Amino acid sequence: MKCLKSIIFAFTLLICHIANAEVRYVNTPVLNLRSCPSTECEISGKLVSGETVYVEETQDEWAKVRTDKGNGYVVKRSLTDRSASSNTEEHPVLAFIIFILLLCLAWCIYMLPAKLAKNNKNADRIATVNLLLGWIPIVWVILLILALVGERVDE
Repeated sequence: MKCLKSIIFAFTLLICHIANAEVRYVNTPVLNLRSCPSTECEISGKLVSGETVYVEETQDEWAKVRTDKGNGYVVKRSLTDRSASSNTEEHPVLAFIIFILLLCLAWCIYMLPAKLAKNNKNADRIATVNLLLGWIPIVWVILLILALVGERVDE
């Protein structure tokens, strides 16, 4: 259970870090991604209309952004908060984190009878059946009842 709490804490920190960045979209045909906030700086990449960028901070007319093509600076006026296409792309890392968290939650609920039966006389049997057949709803409910009302081991 401590491991699950650590995983949730780490994912929460990562989600907070990602959530601090504002999602914007390129609204010009081609936008230069620069190494510093000036037109005199080296161009480190090119972005095209509709591409997603994550704005980390702004400085006057420049925005520091993260993209799939790298990090750098772009002119703020070339960004919009609406996607050029109707098919808006979600943040893939955030989607993956949510998926992993839901998977962990589902596993904890799935194995709940085995966890509750740890002081039960038949704890090993309940855990084995839970692992192999707990996906069947009626079996899971029966195991949960057995874990809660079963005979306890003297400590």
